[in-house]
Amino acid sequence: MQNMKNQVRGSGMDARSNPANVSDGLQNSSGHIGANTRYRLTKLGEQMARLPIDPKIARILLAAKKHDCMAEILVIASALSIQDPRERPLEARDAAAKAHERFTDKQSDFLAYLNIWDSFQRERDKGLSNKQQVQWCRQYFLSHLRMREWRELHHQLAQTAIEMGLTTKEAAFRQPPTQEQLRPSESQGDQDLAAKLKQKQLDKKQHRAQIRAAKEAGYEQIHRALLTGLIANVGMKSPDGNDYTGARGSRFHLFPASALFKAKPKWVMAAELVETTRLYARDVAVIQPEWIEQEAPHLVRYHYFEPHWEQKRGEVVASERVTLYGLTVLPRRPVSYGKVAPEEAREIFIRGALVAQESNLQTAFFAHNKKLIKEITELEHKSRKQDVLVDDEALFAFYNERLPELVWKDAKGGVWGSEEGGQIQSDKTADQNGQANQRNAGRVAQATHADSNDADNREREPSLHTRQNISDDPKPKKQPASQKGRLKPLPLADIRTFEAWLKTAERDNPRLLFLSRDDLMQHAAAHITEEQFPKFWQTADGKFKLSYRFEPHHPLDGVTMTVPLTILNRLHAPSLEWLVPGMLREKIQLLIKALPKQIRRICVPVPDFITKFLESNPDRQAAIIPQLAHFIAKSAGDMRILEQIDQDAWAAQELPEHCYLNLRIIDDGGQELAGGRKLHELQQQLGQAAAVTFRDNTQEFERDNVTTWDIGTLPESIKFARGKQQLTGYLGLQKEKDGRIALRLFDTTEAAEQAHRQGVIELMKLQLKEQVKDLNKGIQGFTQAAMLLKHINADTLRDDLTQAVCDRAFIGEDELPRNEKAFKEQIKRARSRLPAVKEALSRYLQETAAAYAELNGKLGKHPLTHLLRLRLQTLLAPGFASHTPWAQWPRLPIYLKAMTLRLEKYSGNPARDAAREADIQELEQMWQEKTDSLVKQGQPVSDDLAAFKWMIEELRVSLFAQELKTPYPVSVKRLVKEWEGLK
Repeated sequence: MQNMKNQVRGSGMDARSNPANVSDGLQNSSGHIGANTRYRLTKLGEQMARLPIDPKIARILLAAKKHDCMAEILVIASALSIQDPRERPLEARDAAAKAHERFTDKQSDFLAYLNIWDSFQRERDKGLSNKQQVQWCRQYFLSHLRMREWRELHHQLAQTAIEMGLTTKEAAFRQPPTQEQLRPSESQGDQDLAAKLKQKQLDKKQHRAQIRAAKEAGYEQIHRALLTGLIANVGMKSPDGNDYTGARGSRFHLFPASALFKAKPKWVMAAELVETTRLYARDVAVIQPEWIEQEAPHLVRYHYFEPHWEQKRGEVVASERVTLYGLTVLPRRPVSYGKVAPEEAREIFIRGALVAQESNLQTAFFAHNKKLIKEITELEHKSRKQDVLVDDEALFAFYNERLPELVWKDAKGGVWGSEEGGQIQSDKTADQNGQANQRNAGRVAQATHADSNDADNREREPSLHTRQNISDDPKPKKQPASQKGRLKPLPLADIRTFEAWLKTAERDNPRLLFLSRDDLMQHAAAHITEEQFPKFWQTADGKFKLSYRFEPHHPLDGVTMTVPLTILNRLHAPSLEWLVPGMLREKIQLLIKALPKQIRRICVPVPDFITKFLESNPDRQAAIIPQLAHFIAKSAGDMRILEQIDQDAWAAQELPEHCYLNLRIIDDGGQELAGGRKLHELQQQLGQAAAVTFRDNTQEFERDNVTTWDIGTLPESIKFARGKQQLTGYLGLQKEKDGRIALRLFDTTEAAEQAHRQGVIELMKLQLKEQVKDLNKGIQGFTQAAMLLKHINADTLRDDLTQAVCDRAFIGEDELPRNEKAFKEQIKRARSRLPAVKEALSRYLQETAAAYAELNGKLGKHPLTHLLRLRLQTLLAPGFASHTPWAQWPRLPIYLKAMTLRLEKYSGNPARDAAREADIQELEQMWQEKTDSLVKQGQPVSDDLAAFKWMIEELRVSLFAQELKTPYPVSVKRLVKEWEGLK
């Protein structure tokens, strides 16, 4: 820039222009001077050569005409061509800096020159003498000599610009802007004081906004003109430091005297780069990076990356990066890729929009192909083999063969797959419509010539879709020009162009892009039938949709059944084990594979064995494993093999996820509530909600506050409709939380029966008030028993005993009444049975309490104390009276006496006691695990399994107090055999 200033001063403004003077600034110019290495001047270069100043300044002056800011640019250009008029003496540096603050602009050092010029001009307009002007310049640390030189140079530049026709005499000389005063609103006269104050604030705000808008508009015009000549001096702030990255990899800092030094904006433009201890940018201003591309499109380069199909825009797009001398101006913006690389964009369009079906095409062929592909994909999901549908390359080849490389748009707007087809259509139109249409065709031909300028300086970066090397030529290959200029070539890379082409192409062949099953299927897949892979799961409550998916490790892998919440509790876990016929053989094969080798041999060959097993018509409502184990033993001809198969361990073997039916639970609105492959977990999670939902809108069957049997006859089940679904419910009486009795509808027989038993007992209590009142006072011997069983609260024990008496006396083993007659007969039986039951329970309670007291007194610090206290907590826990079966009440004192005898015998042979306890613990552990498993799975505990618990208690009597005798023979071997039978 210093060379530029010296050149201006040394050349003289009246010297004749010489093109040789331009060569010094050629490297840093905006590039319009020479078109090639021979420096052949362009029209713009010739204009610049006529100006005997630095090419950069010349270029700025020419741009000022375009942006209508010649007066401002003449001031700034002349200022840049002389030495800075501001003085900064070392002895008064701070005072100079403070004086110069008057002229500072926060966004631009260039505007500071305008502020100095305007201030000096205002002083001159006041008619000051030369001495007064010098004094004013000294006051603000300005060189009067340089100010005069500045004005002379400005006058010369202005005259040259006027002579070249760049501006008029009136527009060439800048007048200091007048500061408009705030004008009060016209309507203030009729307003009160508060309204006037508010209106004044609004007027001030509007006035400031007008000044700001005018300043911003002028700022952009001036700096865009400056940018054309200073394009090589732009820079972007480094993200990790205070320096700036400039063109060609340079790095510079803002000069400390700049008004922008502290702010450090993201993008700046500098008048010059001066290297001292560092490379400094002097006279800088804030710019927008978009201006660079707009003012120097011939210098920026375009890079394209990540081309892809974008469904929302309906076209192939790529990310475009704009650079200037290696400096990234715009890092990324989406552009249509068809204009950049038509062939690659067409391939991406086919793969994305047609093959992957990621588009919103509303055409017949697209809907047909999508439906057909979905049907064949479902076949793959069902067979769990990806060998039916052809791969994407086959689909691409199908479309690639039928879609043209380019399409051609005619004068009428029609789009054709070949240039010849479009020309024939245009010729027909011309023949039919005569000379008028021929003239229109001529105008279309003129309008369709491709403009090659917008393709300059564009290059593509390598992508996944092409392996071609990038050429050094910044210009991409032009699309082939249409013959006679009558048709316009278009890339086939967006939905609108494709639909327009399809409209004309389907006139000759309506099914041009329709796929057939033969095009899509690699083999027939005849084994995938609806019988093997049904669409619905059929139950007594209706049919439920099944969906298939082949995607290992995906949550929906396998077969999924969509189930309404209302029937969740009615699903039967064993029936779900059988999946669908097409997937059952694989599951059975994996089960057999999990068996020990000696048992697995029986099943060889496995496919034939599975066929025989399925032909034996197993019960599909029962679990698979017990039936399969029985069939293995039967096939071997030795039922003892059943004892060798540990069915619990076998069932615990984890199979692949798709071997279990996936359940998707939805509400009435179709929204998914939960999902999973373990029915018992879903029933635990949503079982209560399912029961409540099941009862919704069933008020016609239910009734609150039942005090007598006036509800008629209760049917075993009731069928009713819920939307399109036919459901079955079960009626029963239920005791509510507030103690009242209500008639309710239940979703399972088990829940209905359990609630109905308690409901009937509570209703009978209302009919037998006197007897229940007497019972609540306590049975004979209760006070003494409560004192002995002091680990249980007395009121809790009384209520528990009352409930046990009522359950036995009112119902016992009788069938639950379901009509008024049966209910009244049950009341009669209850009246007659109540005294006997009450007397018997009183006797059992006293014996149990006495035995407990005797045992508790002998525990002390005996080695068995901890073990026996655990047993007592199991037998005599709070609530034991209602939980103990009636048949076991007489045995409770015996179990306690057996513990006492065990204490007495322990010291004789502790090892024998420990060995027997170990045998019992093993049996008890098996029973506990089985019971916990059933409860966890939501399955009922059978009567035989519940009775096995009391058989273990009898075994304790037999082993530790044989003299007390047992009601039936028991031993460890007998119980093991009994357990095998239960399994």
